[in-house]
Amino acid sequence: MALSDEERKARRKEYEDTHKELRASWRDSHKDELAAYREKNREELNRKNREWYQKNKEKVCLRTNKYYKKNISKYDQYKKKSYGGIRLESLSKVDPSLKCANCGCDDTRFLEVNHIKGGGMKEHQKRDDGMRNMILIIRSGKRGTEDLNLLCRACNSLDHLERVYGKTGLSVVWDKKED
Repeated sequence: MALSDEERKARRKEYEDTHKELRASWRDSHKDELAAYREKNREELNRKNREWYQKNKEKVCLRTNKYYKKNISKYDQYKKKSYGGIRLESLSKVDPSLKCANCGCDDTRFLEVNHIKGGGMKEHQKRDDGMRNMILIIRSGKRGTEDLNLLCRACNSLDHLERVYGKTGLSVVWDKKED
């Protein structure tokens, strides 16, 4: 007697659950063969995966959201680490010395991209390619850096105030404390 789809799924699940170590051991000892099979049948496997995803899109989204909510701190750590590297790469394209052009601050946590002649907000609002983050725009190479410099947060604020109100008489001094 033939099994129904549900019975087949249940048996397969039971087998997978009870033979995890055996299956993992087999995969480890047949890595080369599996890789060759995947390479040979890449297009067919990709097509089947796309079809399966389209049929099960809602289920996949629910599972992904559930996993994300359960592991949000892991995602946050990954994003912070990943973006930190991207940020430093972009800042070093603007100024390889990674120092504030005004006060010499070299703490990269405080450094920001500054438009030397102003107009950063106008440029930001004018962009129509969907990219708004200056760090990512610089990294992608969609924008040059010749009219940009690095300023620390304090100097960047002072630069803005001087553009709006004229000379303020304020200055920033970077007093690096050694730990």
